[in-house]
Order: sequence, then C-alpha cells, then structure tokens
Amino acid sequence: MNKAASSVIPLATRTPCRNYTSAIFTTPLKTSTAIKTVTGNNNLFRTTSIPTHCQFCALAKKKPDFDDTLLRVIDSEIVDAEEETGDFEVGEAPSEFPFKIVDNDGAETITLTRNYQGEEIKVTVFKHDLSGDYEEGDEEDQDDQEANQGGEEVEEEAGSQPVDMVVTVTKKTGPTLEFDVMVEVDEITINNLAVKNPNVSDEDIAYEGPEFSSLDAELQEAFHTYLEIRGIKPSIANFLHDYMVKKEHKEYTAWLKNLKNFIAN
Repeated sequence: MNKAASSVIPLATRTPCRNYTSAIFTTPLKTSTAIKTVTGNNNLFRTTSIPTHCQFCALAKKKPDFDDTLLRVIDSEIVDAEEETGDFEVGEAPSEFPFKIVDNDGAETITLTRNYQGEEIKVTVFKHDLSGDYEEGDEEDQDDQEANQGGEEVEEEAGSQPVDMVVTVTKKTGPTLEFDVMVEVDEITINNLAVKNPNVSDEDIAYEGPEFSSLDAELQEAFHTYLEIRGIKPSIANFLHDYMVKKEHKEYTAWLKNLKNFIAN
C-alpha cells in the first residue's frame, strides 16, 4: 500500500533538494525592508529595498515645486488686494435711503429690504456691467474717438454710476410685481415689468405683459413714480454703485484666500 500510494505522488513533490537551498530573511528597518535570497553554493546575495508605509506617506505629502510657485503668486495678489482695500470707500447712505442692506457673503449681489404700508419690498442689486452698453457700432465709434485723442481712453460721463436691480413688491395676498431696473444719478430706466402669480406653477408659462417701452408714455411715467415712492430714486445710485465696487473687491480678496487654502492643503 505504501508503494502504491507513493506512485501517485507528483514527481515534483518527491524531488529531493540536495544542492539547492532557498531562504528569505526579513529584517525590520525604519526606512525599508530588505529581502535576501541565497542560491546554491555561490553565496549570491540579492537585496531589494521596498519602501515602507512611512516612506509612501512622505512621498504622497510632498507637493510639486510648481504648487509652491503658485502659492507665492497668490500670496502676492492677496497682499496687493488687502493694500488696495482702503481705496474703496463708501460714503454715508443718503437721507432718503429707506432700506436695510443685507450683504450676501460669497455672492455678487446685495439685498435691500423694507416694509411700506403693508407691502414687502425686496431689491436685489447687481454691479452694472458696462460691457453690455455698447453695440458693435458704438465700439467702433469709441475706437475712433480714442484714436483722435491720441489713444487716451474715453472716460464715462461725470456722475454716471449706474446699478442694476430687480425690485419685487409683495402684498400679503395676491400676485407680486417684479421690475427689472437700472438706476442712474439722473434717471431710472425700467427695462421690464412682470406680474408673478404665486398660484401658477413654474411649469406653466405665464403671460408677462408687453415690453415696458411699448407701454403708453403716461403709464410708464406712473410706474416710475410708483417706484420712487417706494425708495427707488436716482439719488441712491452713487451710494449703491460705490457699495457694489467695494463689495466686488471684498469678494475678490476672499476668493484669492479660498484659492490659497485649496492649493496649500
């Protein structure tokens, strides 16, 4: 039976290792692990260094050199921005300014709120985008004017500091009036007027009325007076413009610091 059993054992498992010896010695080190293999009688040693977990951590935590360069540039921009903060001063609000200002941190807008005879008035103020004021032909005319003046830029008319805003007037019941307005020191421009019904779902397309400029001139004038009574007057334009310029600079500085924190961590 022993003889029969031995005949079915694979040949490889019964081959004697007479002149071959293999041994693996693992030595714990602080920085690496050495694996040594001894083959035959030639005393041939082969050593392989394998990085340990601590070494992998060190390699993973090391930042590219370019990140350090980028951080230095961002730091320089932050220093410049903070030094320029004093250049953006906002004077006192005009005496006829009836709103409470809510500065929306991290946003491009501020919100003005007030209550007027049972109405809730909310105004979202944007910094006016001057790039939208010029058509292609206007840009060509401006280029011609600059060329005639020796390349000097054509400055805005003195006192022209517009701001854009969306004004909503809400009562306890019923629809909401929404005005798209541009306010300047000498006039108010109503670009659009819409009646928002809270009972109409967003999926339904509501009729928002004609273009405001197509309304009867007397009706347009009446709506201008309607807004002025509620505090939307040309006299608040400069104050809000300066406020939005300062806010834009504040948000830019905060944005730079957020960039720095992301790159540094």
